[in-house]
Amino acid sequence: MNKQLILKKIRDGGVIGAGGAGFPTYKKLETPVNHIIANGAECEPLLYKDREVMIRDQEFLFQGLSIMKELTGAQTVTIAVKRKNKDILDLYKRTANKLAFNLFMLENVYPAGDEYILVYEIIGRRIPPGGIPLQVGAVVDNVETIINIARAVNGHPVTDKYVTVTGAVKKPLTAVVPVGTSFHDCIEAAGGSTADDPTVLTGGVMMGGVQTDLSLPVTKTIGGLIVLPSDHYLVGRKTASKETYRRIGHGQCDQCSICTELCPRYLLGYPIQPHLVMRTLLMTGEAKNRHSLWAQYCCECNICSLFACPEGLDPKNICSDAKQLLQEIKQVRQPDELAGFFTEVHPIRKGREVPIEMLTQRLGLNAFEKKAAFAKVDFNLQRAVIPLDTHIGAPALVNVAVGDTVKRGDLIGIAPDGQLGCSVHASIDGKVTTIDHIGIHIRASNF
Repeated sequence: MNKQLILKKIRDGGVIGAGGAGFPTYKKLETPVNHIIANGAECEPLLYKDREVMIRDQEFLFQGLSIMKELTGAQTVTIAVKRKNKDILDLYKRTANKLAFNLFMLENVYPAGDEYILVYEIIGRRIPPGGIPLQVGAVVDNVETIINIARAVNGHPVTDKYVTVTGAVKKPLTAVVPVGTSFHDCIEAAGGSTADDPTVLTGGVMMGGVQTDLSLPVTKTIGGLIVLPSDHYLVGRKTASKETYRRIGHGQCDQCSICTELCPRYLLGYPIQPHLVMRTLLMTGEAKNRHSLWAQYCCECNICSLFACPEGLDPKNICSDAKQLLQEIKQVRQPDELAGFFTEVHPIRKGREVPIEMLTQRLGLNAFEKKAAFAKVDFNLQRAVIPLDTHIGAPALVNVAVGDTVKRGDLIGIAPDGQLGCSVHASIDGKVTTIDHIGIHIRASNF
């Protein structure tokens, strides 16, 4: 294998993290590691896309893992899924044994898919505070990312995305969606919304964003569109203004510390204590800056705000604000501080994990807990909008002009030389009509 050629195919194929922030995958595979972990945890409630990926693209998943193993020289490869998907482990057993890959079953808890938790559970080592899995000799990738590696090496760039469309829709489903498909078209494929005034949570109910503009495009990083009535509890929590959640937190936090005691990163020993960050609402100056440091290693999983706090306060957003302040003033924990504050794993950590069933009930989502099984959908798109900047790093450079005719799979945005980034490709046949801050707009040939 020519390692540089394979890495170039992965980069030029537009492979980025399909289940998170969109980190360009080729970069993770440049460094030798001991462990590769395929993340099939399906961390958020209501989502089924990872399950469908693992069932429908088993061959590409094993092929992608074999490519990753050869590129990195890894000694162990582990596929991790939750207990609710134990049947997938049974399905994989024969091939995994043949390839000497490990199968690992996680409990049905949130956030089991957090890479800090995965690495600790599987290899028994903790990633340094603020660090990445490479620092403990591991690479973690979502299962869909791994099948995209195999496809890219075989000459097929990323043009589609597995997406679960669920919530307040008539027929919840998981489908293969062309990148750039509008939220509206996805919801219509699921039978349309059952809510008169729908709001969409993008990605997941815990860590996802909130959108009411249904013309926005599906990107390579969106794994779920959860449609909810605009008056749903979660929509209200996620759209509260900074002035509102800070004012309420200032007046009502009684420092019970439950937000900290249930924080997954705190339970792993990391120096994150949301209840201490809540105190910053009463502080100014250096005292505020110093207490903000207790937010530095927050992963924004939202357990503190949407599950733990008995007052319904918002420690997650207070932590996010504190991290922004720390960036502005360029203040971080010093190494000697970390040595004292990075403690042992909490002795009753396992007893404080949050079951998905309990979380779903607490969030008022039981009515939407319906299986979103795979459905083959012919989207017959009128248009697609391909973003250039949904990955970490430099945006792709436009490689087409308005009026150009493109085919599905054509390179329309190039990763800049010498910079972290990835290319993007047309997901439909058509003509380029507009290039703007959203991306490259393509009108389908048959419209």
